[in-house]
Amino acid sequence: MIKIGYHIAVAIYFFISISILALWSLIEIKRKKEKKFIKEESYLWECPLCLFTYINSSGQEITQCPRCKSFNKKIRLVNNIKKGEL
Repeated sequence: MIKIGYHIAVAIYFFISISILALWSLIEIKRKKEKKFIKEESYLWECPLCLFTYINSSGQEITQCPRCKSFNKKIRLVNNIKKGEL
């Protein structure tokens, strides 16, 4: 077994703690600098097979579901209600 003194164990503990805090701070700073939303026209899509809802910014009428890879049509929302539910 490796024998270390009390003061070295405390120093190692503080070094690891400060390293973790510094890494966390850098990640938070980087995250805040990134753009949160891309402001472009997006469309809401819902897959009829797996019921996965996703956003796609392409202007195509038919896209492929990222989850099950089936082809889907665009859904138009009116006041947060699907067109077919009116």
